[in-house]
Amino acid sequence: MKYTNHIKTHRSITGLMAAVMLLLGLATGLQAQQWRLKKADNYFNRYDYEKAIASYEMLSDKDKDAQVYRNLAEAYYVMGDVAKAMAAYEKLIESGQYEPADMYRYAYLLRRSGDYEQSNVWMEKYAKQNPGDSRAARFMVNPDYYKDLQGMNADVKLNNVTVNGKYADFGPAYYKDSSVVFASARGFGRIWGGNNQRYLNLFEARMTGDMDLQNMTPFAEDLNKRYHDGPAVFNKAGDMMIVTRNIYGEKTQDNKLWLYESHLENGVWSQAKPLHFNSKDYSCGHGALSADGNTLYFVSDMPGGKGQTDLYKVTRNGDGSWGTPIRLGDAVNTEGKEMFPSISDDGKYLFFASDGLPGLGGLDVFAVKLNGQGEPEGDPVNLGAQINSPADDFALIYRSARDDGYFSSNREGGKGDDDIYGFTGLKDFKQALAEYLLAGKVYDTHTNEPLVATVTVLQDGKPYKRVEAGPDGRYQVKVKPGHEYTLAVNKEGYDAFEATVSTEGIEGNLTKDIPLNREKKQMEDVCSYKIQPLYYDLDKYFIREGDKSKLEEVIALMNKYPQIKVEVGSHTDSRASKRYNIRLSRNRTMSAIKYLTRHGISRDRLIAKWYGESQPVNGCVDGVECSEEQHQLNRRTEFKIINCEAAKAAQDGE
Repeated sequence: MKYTNHIKTHRSITGLMAAVMLLLGLATGLQAQQWRLKKADNYFNRYDYEKAIASYEMLSDKDKDAQVYRNLAEAYYVMGDVAKAMAAYEKLIESGQYEPADMYRYAYLLRRSGDYEQSNVWMEKYAKQNPGDSRAARFMVNPDYYKDLQGMNADVKLNNVTVNGKYADFGPAYYKDSSVVFASARGFGRIWGGNNQRYLNLFEARMTGDMDLQNMTPFAEDLNKRYHDGPAVFNKAGDMMIVTRNIYGEKTQDNKLWLYESHLENGVWSQAKPLHFNSKDYSCGHGALSADGNTLYFVSDMPGGKGQTDLYKVTRNGDGSWGTPIRLGDAVNTEGKEMFPSISDDGKYLFFASDGLPGLGGLDVFAVKLNGQGEPEGDPVNLGAQINSPADDFALIYRSARDDGYFSSNREGGKGDDDIYGFTGLKDFKQALAEYLLAGKVYDTHTNEPLVATVTVLQDGKPYKRVEAGPDGRYQVKVKPGHEYTLAVNKEGYDAFEATVSTEGIEGNLTKDIPLNREKKQMEDVCSYKIQPLYYDLDKYFIREGDKSKLEEVIALMNKYPQIKVEVGSHTDSRASKRYNIRLSRNRTMSAIKYLTRHGISRDRLIAKWYGESQPVNGCVDGVECSEEQHQLNRRTEFKIINCEAAKAAQDGE
């Protein structure tokens, strides 16, 4: 007995110990997963994406929540692995835990991978939930915009320049008349965890006649510091530089960027000094200078912006200091990223990259006109295929007179990460940016009074804009040369209006008035109204009970439109003599007319016709054997409105 109890006690203790060990193991495993997640998040927040990816991927699938998949996708994207970024977002979408912002990001990655049709599916879903988002609104105007972009720039020639290497080379800037200075991750130095390449430094290369870059050398080595240095931009004289760098000597929570200014003094670049509007709380970078060096465009995520990064402008004061930055308008800034501005050498155009305006992939290059105050004027245009691709295309510089320049891209087929491309033949964008006013007045043709209305404008058959005609009836819309515009107005109580205006070869503003006619009570529909025929038994002319509803339909129509007259025409089959069938068809016509006049229809509005067997609806004529069903189709009375046009004219005069 004691032995049995000892055994039972031993087993109980053993089972308890096993349970405790299991719980300890589970707790330890849970702590390990939590530790890995915290470690991965720390790497991600420090922009050490390679280590973040490794740590996130060590998590079991059940421990990967929606935020893990978001971070994984972002990390893979920055590291240049679009396929794995897509896979991470697909896992997020499959989980059903996605938010509206995830729908947009997924659509963006689909576009980035070149799958425009699926990207459109998710953009439409996003637009339905976020109609106020400017990116969604622009997309819904023309979801198939990418087809137009893919057909552009047939004359553009590209050259992947000689100095491109294995690592990132980007951000070209003209330096004096014969060189380009750019940022590169080549050489020696510390590794940045953001893309596992070296921190950026500045290099100079000589331009050649075929838009190549050769003879590369380090630029202003004294300015190249421990972290990122570049890109840089110069004034026309080449003696003043604005360079983008990591903050030095300041503690910040992440990798903030600042703008620094340096001057060439006795052949040596001065110590770069930060601009006064830099802040430890946000980044400023990617400068673009006017030729005289007195206007600076740049990128920032400072408070008050619309998107992740916006474009700003600042001008130099009379004492040489910089003024207060002004954010450029919503025509160029979106909820996404606007980056890498540059100014054409003639000062007429601002180029920039955006992932928020409709594009072919990641960042696309856009151009917008600058007015006399250096501010954007009108809507920007996408530079289209050749310059833009499903990848990131950015940092374009342009010489107007020569119609050439350089830009950066990480598209497929390059030599490394980001490559610099020379190009020629981009002049078509200037015509795309040319704009004229198409204006006019919406008015009532009877009273000549102005009308408030919405004018829908199509460009080459595709949705373009909607504009309002106010109380004075006046409307105006900016149009571009070389297109066909359709103006359409649908106003309650008036006939629909549509007219086409061509801008082929125009060099000035256009006028197009919109006269609206009062609605004619759908008389046009009456003219094409089809009334079902009556059918008769063999050799009979009485109205079948089931056909009286057709006559009631005729009565209702004629009462509604008292101007119309109706022909009542009857027919027979071919199974009697022609003389007999004429008489029989006459009886059928008079039988139908008698019914109509008894129900209030004036006899002078009814035109009696009888055709005998002369107008069969099929081939059942004398000598042809037909079924009873075929003969039945010929024994009929038909109704036809015979004065529709006159009735419409009478109605117009009311």
